[in-house]
Amino acid sequence: YYRAIINGSASSVINSFKTFPESGNYSFSFGFGSCQQSHYNKSKPEIFKIISQDSLRFFIQIGDWGYPDTTEKKYGYRFFTKKDLIAGSYETKYTRSYPFADLVLSKMPVAYLYDDHDFGYNNSDGSDPSKQNSIEGYNLYFPHYELANPENGIWQKFKFGDVEFFLIDTRTQRNPNKDVLNEQGNYFPKKNHSILAGYPISGEDQKTWLKKSLKESNAKWKVIVSPVMFNPAYREILKDTLIVNTFERIKLDIIDKWSGFEEEQNEIIDFVKSNGIKNLIILSGDSHSAYIDDGENSVFPEFGSSVLDVNNTKVTQRSKLAGYTLFNQGGYDGDGRCYGKVSFVYGEEDYCLMEIIEDTGKVILSYKLNLK
Repeated sequence: YYRAIINGSASSVINSFKTFPESGNYSFSFGFGSCQQSHYNKSKPEIFKIISQDSLRFFIQIGDWGYPDTTEKKYGYRFFTKKDLIAGSYETKYTRSYPFADLVLSKMPVAYLYDDHDFGYNNSDGSDPSKQNSIEGYNLYFPHYELANPENGIWQKFKFGDVEFFLIDTRTQRNPNKDVLNEQGNYFPKKNHSILAGYPISGEDQKTWLKKSLKESNAKWKVIVSPVMFNPAYREILKDTLIVNTFERIKLDIIDKWSGFEEEQNEIIDFVKSNGIKNLIILSGDSHSAYIDDGENSVFPEFGSSVLDVNNTKVTQRSKLAGYTLFNQGGYDGDGRCYGKVSFVYGEEDYCLMEIIEDTGKVILSYKLNLK
């Protein structure tokens, strides 16, 4: 337990957190989610009370924690060109006028990765030199684990019990999404198009780091935390000319995910399989939806949750209406808010339990994955 000392007097607000255990078979739960404090829709932050009442050891915020790119019209909505605006975006994260800081950040450790809206602009990439301001702001204003290459991005890892987490940066070193569109605006895969390591940098690049870290990990479970959806099945919709020619926004959304980086995605998949890396799970955000796939479509089991405080886009429901099953375990199709809860349990059975929990406290969907 702890509390702040202000002008020599102890604050009446008492906060708390629990330290991490030693390595080993330690059962625990954590929460995750993304997309909150948007100006696109009316705020409905009731989910944070539910999160605070759960038995979570920590929370992972996977990006779009605030949408400062939508408010700075004076600067062409390019907040990350100004260091004082970046500082202001972090002040917004910590404000007690919004319940995340009061109810979640005050009660448990929080790991955080930025995504497009809190890094630069919608569907942003690493081609803009102002990205250095975003990297610097993250380093200055948010506590984090040791960054593998702090001058060039925010990728990092940590371990809790017998689970290792690999937090990847899918913005800072990303090539422009539209590089995979030809002159007619159709999808045309491009060689060496990268979401992890699209530019020459000093030190070790993120793709090399991720491969090495996964291969060297001795953890029973491995979790890649990706701000954007991994599922390669999403790419199939790019072949549906009726959809992509009618709805430009859908095409641009698909190429913003791992689906737009086909060669590199296949490279990571082949690396994991060829090296016998087992019990790998992917957590993702960004899509303003929540869903679970057991690996049938996503190759590796994927759990996405990005409806902390934005309207639900209902990806699973809408894709089914169009004839596509992207997530075979289902998703959240309600009009409320939700978060993802992941539990690692050791006993007669060793397993991972994934649960989508609504702002009513109700478990909407659950999926049990046994350790291999």
